[in-house]
Amino acid sequence: MNQIHDYKLIASDPDAVAILSKLLNNPDNFTSGSELSSILGVSRPAVWGKLEKLRDQGFKVEALRNRGYRILEKPLQHNAQLLEYETLAKGCAIPCLYFPEIDSTNSEAERQISYGRKGPFAIVSSHQSKGRGRLGRDWFSASKENSYLSVAFEPNLPAKDLQAFTLWAGIYICRALQKLIPQASLQIKWPNDLFCQGRKFAGMLTEAKIDADCMRSLIFGIGININSNPQSYPDPLKKTATSLQALSGTEYSLNTITAELIHAIEHAYEYSILGNPGESLAKAWSPLSSLCGQSVNATSAQSSIRGTACGIEESGALLIKDATGAIHSIHAGDVQLSK
Repeated sequence: MNQIHDYKLIASDPDAVAILSKLLNNPDNFTSGSELSSILGVSRPAVWGKLEKLRDQGFKVEALRNRGYRILEKPLQHNAQLLEYETLAKGCAIPCLYFPEIDSTNSEAERQISYGRKGPFAIVSSHQSKGRGRLGRDWFSASKENSYLSVAFEPNLPAKDLQAFTLWAGIYICRALQKLIPQASLQIKWPNDLFCQGRKFAGMLTEAKIDADCMRSLIFGIGININSNPQSYPDPLKKTATSLQALSGTEYSLNTITAELIHAIEHAYEYSILGNPGESLAKAWSPLSSLCGQSVNATSAQSSIRGTACGIEESGALLIKDATGAIHSIHAGDVQLSK
């Protein structure tokens, strides 16, 4: 599909993905060149050429005469072939479009829909020049050690579950990441920030095109700090933001984390938009909430409410108990801890 903008799309090579699938699914064994040749339907010199391209992309490929090939090391940075392999390995068939640099993954998802691309699909980038968050805020997304992605769907369903979807996505993402970082307690700050140890490491943004109360398109974006050093962030963020590596001391594969996120977002969509959740949103949210029991101040264009956060409704609205004991339902706005 032709690109109207100047952003470079790095398309994955199906043959390279097939090679990775064979070698990475049998990591301790060698695979002969003749077997790879048979799988791809190309000559052995052509297989060798494709392996050389993988080496150029950061893969460490061991080759032994009369035994074949195996992969000893994978690149940690984004790689179109590895991203597709990781996504498919999780049973997720959402195609990924990888742009090394982009203005905004949400904006590119909107453009792709306008070009005629059908959802679901994912836009992944290593660098956003115009990343954005809720309420029109800028999102710092200049580090190539992090991941920025959006997943686009075309539900053509009533818009009533839109707010709950964002919360379910946060829950599924937190649960998926928690398995990778069991030593740190990951939390969600209503409605769309992921926190750990009082610092933000990811932000989410859901945007939809609604026609007569029907969601024509639904785009869920997330920017997540993975391997970046918080000391390299702009001054206002150094004391308020963190990364997965800073939390765990482990350097992660951007492709693995990104595939986990896409898979989690797909599950949240299938569960909350297409399905009929058997799990209570309020109960699923409660153990992950960073605000529950905290003194908060919620502001919107119409009002400001100060009180104690005490959970959410099944609709996704935040519940705040004020000084008189009255409970207020906050459906939209900005919530901060009271100083």
